[in-house]
Amino acid sequence: MRHALIRPALLCAVTVGAAGALAVQACVAGAATPAIGPAKVFVSASGKSGAGDTSCSHAAFTSVTDAAAAARQGGTVVVCPGRYRQDVRILTKRVIVRGQPGAIIDASGKINGVLVRVSGSTVRGLTVVNATGEGILVESASHVTIEQNVVTHNDLGGQPHPVKTSYPECQAQGGIPGDCGEGIHLMGSSFSTVRDNISIGNTGGILLSDETGPTAHNRIASNVVASNLYDCGITVAGHNPKAAPGGQPAPKTAGVYANLITGNQISGNGIKGGGAGVVLATGLPGGAVYDNTVSGNTINGNGMSGVTVHSHVPGQFLNGNVITGNQIGINNLNGDSDFAPHVDKQTTGVLVGTVRPLAITVSDNLIVSDHFGIWTTGPVTLRQSHNTFDGVTRGVAHG
Repeated sequence: MRHALIRPALLCAVTVGAAGALAVQACVAGAATPAIGPAKVFVSASGKSGAGDTSCSHAAFTSVTDAAAAARQGGTVVVCPGRYRQDVRILTKRVIVRGQPGAIIDASGKINGVLVRVSGSTVRGLTVVNATGEGILVESASHVTIEQNVVTHNDLGGQPHPVKTSYPECQAQGGIPGDCGEGIHLMGSSFSTVRDNISIGNTGGILLSDETGPTAHNRIASNVVASNLYDCGITVAGHNPKAAPGGQPAPKTAGVYANLITGNQISGNGIKGGGAGVVLATGLPGGAVYDNTVSGNTINGNGMSGVTVHSHVPGQFLNGNVITGNQIGINNLNGDSDFAPHVDKQTTGVLVGTVRPLAITVSDNLIVSDHFGIWTTGPVTLRQSHNTFDGVTRGVAHG
């Protein structure tokens, strides 16, 4: 049998500059790779091994994981309408998993609903529910696209009720409550896109972290992140103490940097726990969250401030973050006591707290009806310009 051939792959040498930018040095043509396996496979609850696999009515698979392993590199897995009580694992090949309307991954009793460990893969159009940990986890894989999914009632390990778990993501770090994975989680992933998803009713909404390596140059765009009651809407968190040894960034090793959080609707998160609309934070010495941009989002009704920046201990690096062009309503409904005795009990649009020098830009935001527009504590260098405070008691305050 003669196999079709994929065009020769380009093998590129990549370096990371001091500021964290990735540069392609050279590309050469690699050997042609046989396109082994079908270009499109179908998954159905009524699928049968050996079926023609030409449509949902003739699906050859009942397991999304098995279908992903059987498809050719770059192939498509069509998930037909139905409820699949399984976890999905993309572990061996770059594939597109495309759910048709009504395709539900029910991960009851399992850690993840969907786990992606192959770069270049896409997960689109699924409804993912009931995972103890993440609804969708991208781990140590880059250039991944997560789009147009509905992710709800996941991250149950982070809830005090009804589920108790020893899931490691839920463990505290440096006295800071653990991030339990959230509805969607990028861990050690760069140049990935999370867009047009609905992440609602999980413990937390979307998490970017760096346990397994740098999480950089990702785009989190046009998602609805709402009513994740126990944690933040979007969490940008440094979990790796090797990201900034001695307080100096090590972008080749770890760090959460140069990510864009844009055009998201973020509301009603963290009401029953400690949760901001968007948080940029790290709890450990050596943690690094820097050069990220939070832009063009609509943020209101969250338990902590609309955008919250926390640097809790010496030896961290959180410089260069930019908060710009957002519409921020009433937030910090529960107050923020992380830097006690410096406590902000008032409604607040943007809060920046640090124990070591930190420089941040906050510009061109519309902040409405809060007591404090921007509240800072600690040695903060605030580059503040062209913000509009409408119905705000104090535009900028230091506590």
